[in-house]
Amino acid sequence: MIDIVSASFFTSSKEFKRTNQDTILPPLKLKDGYLFAIADGLGGYTGGKEASERVISFIRKNSSNLIQNNFENLFLDLKEDIKELSENDNKLINAATTLTLCYITDKYLRIGHVGDCRLYIKENNKLKQLTKDHTQHQMLIDDGFFNSRQLKNAKGKNLLTTAISKTIELSYNLLQIPLEELTNENGQFILFLMSDGAHHFWEKRPRFSSNTLSEPSRFCSSLKKRIENGPPIDDYSLIALKVESQQI
Repeated sequence: MIDIVSASFFTSSKEFKRTNQDTILPPLKLKDGYLFAIADGLGGYTGGKEASERVISFIRKNSSNLIQNNFENLFLDLKEDIKELSENDNKLINAATTLTLCYITDKYLRIGHVGDCRLYIKENNKLKQLTKDHTQHQMLIDDGFFNSRQLKNAKGKNLLTTAISKTIELSYNLLQIPLEELTNENGQFILFLMSDGAHHFWEKRPRFSSNTLSEPSRFCSSLKKRIENGPPIDDYSLIALKVESQQI
């Protein structure tokens, strides 16, 4: 059995009265686990908000089948669903969104990922990134041309190489991590899922006190304050949760 000990989340637009392109799915109890996600609509295209809302709505409606089929064909089905946006409104032909989706059971953490939202897990007093960005910078790092330090201040850091869209070539990752690789000696672990507008400010200064890192509500409050004092560079979303397994 697995339980959420505590959880906290937020999603907000970059500017007051501006449309928030992010859409979140807070932790949803589903069968023997919990499902949660963030979709970040691409603001450079008309329909970013519509795309992110559509993706999260599809996941809600089809959540049981997604879990039963281990996310198989999820992203292909989402791409087909996004295509329907432009059938109703031609202005939405380039609507696009990223998505990072997580499902936790007492046996594993399953992740579906496309884009540049990031999933982290707390390890001691640091956060370890579990997903890899689909950006040009990350592609250059993976190909061995540069390291992350060399590209830290380079332009185009957030230029995506893929997304869920009718017009963009789709590439995605499906990961499954055994729960025993994540939990501490008490059978607990803490996850943080952030859109790029949030993890930008975490990576800029990746540290909080041990007490803040150990409690989702404190982490959310502290990071939100940091972002708003930034000021924000993009819409920003975060889902943080502490999970406990009785099987470990």
